[in-house]
Amino acid sequence: MEIGIFLPIAKNGFIVSKNVPPTWPTWELNRDVTLKCEAAGFDFALSMVKFRGFGGETEYWDHSLDSFTLTAMLAPVTSRIKLIPSVTLLSLHPAVAARMAATIEAACPGRFGLNIVSGWYKKEFEQMGLWPGDAHFERRYDYATEYTTILRQLWATGTSDFRGEFFKFDHAEIKPVPTSPIELVCAGQSGRGIRFTAECGDRNFIIAGGNTHDVDSDVRYIRGVTEQLQAIAGPLGRKVGTISLFNVIAADTDAEAAARFDHIVAGADEAAIRTLVGQAELDKSEGMSESLKKKSMFMGLPTLVGSHATVAAYLDRIAFEAKVDACMFAFPDFTRDIDNFVQHSLPRMESRTGR
Repeated sequence: MEIGIFLPIAKNGFIVSKNVPPTWPTWELNRDVTLKCEAAGFDFALSMVKFRGFGGETEYWDHSLDSFTLTAMLAPVTSRIKLIPSVTLLSLHPAVAARMAATIEAACPGRFGLNIVSGWYKKEFEQMGLWPGDAHFERRYDYATEYTTILRQLWATGTSDFRGEFFKFDHAEIKPVPTSPIELVCAGQSGRGIRFTAECGDRNFIIAGGNTHDVDSDVRYIRGVTEQLQAIAGPLGRKVGTISLFNVIAADTDAEAAARFDHIVAGADEAAIRTLVGQAELDKSEGMSESLKKKSMFMGLPTLVGSHATVAAYLDRIAFEAKVDACMFAFPDFTRDIDNFVQHSLPRMESRTGR
């Protein structure tokens, strides 16, 4: 099973709490985290994209780096790890995104991918005059289908005459083309989102699970979503991988990890959470925003809480039994927790060591 790091590209990472170390999204931090993970054998580093945060006492996500630019800076200082920036489709024209991706790929051939974000945070786009109206909530995957079709045309041939509902091209040219295939990652959670990923993506995030006390249920659920994805992709002649995404709160013992979790929860930044949930509730469809409503403090990410041995055992089970191809991790403390994960959890994972 591959493993990746969810880079701390925005303030305070992926936990909306005052009781986690303040995380400022600096170039130096993201460079150091990426290089540390590369040295430890991580397979990929993914950075999200965000143009507006949620405020509160922690100024949660109010400060953020640019995903494409960060990736361009990481490309020449890394040598093995795959780099995956994100694009919010409403903020960047597909022809521009295609050229930017091809330019960065030239600096890291064979290890560049792109995460497709259909867009749910209305105020993020309204502030820039880019929100097309609330109908986008229901049409976003139709928009994303056209967008990814254009990307693949331009990367494959350097030209596109695409004519659709949202985009119309007249022999557009984007050259030079990438020297290696660019993998598209998606996070379709609803039925429509899963179908989009099966038709257009190469890997799909599953944002579910995280219950170390009932691994059987998690395995059944994750395996079910994976099978649903493959049932659509298979007849199309496509193979789409599954990536599980987790916050990891670990310690030497289960009791210590639980106490750490409780301390983090006690510091919830309630003002930022209210803003987050309020925006999520504008989206009446299923998917990412639905998970944010349920698990808003942890940004909808399933959160593994347990000893290093418990965390390793959980990850092995979803690798072997739920057929997960990769896991991506975020941590409360991106400096200390990565070291502990590498030292204490990774050596216990049979899905990594091959024991």
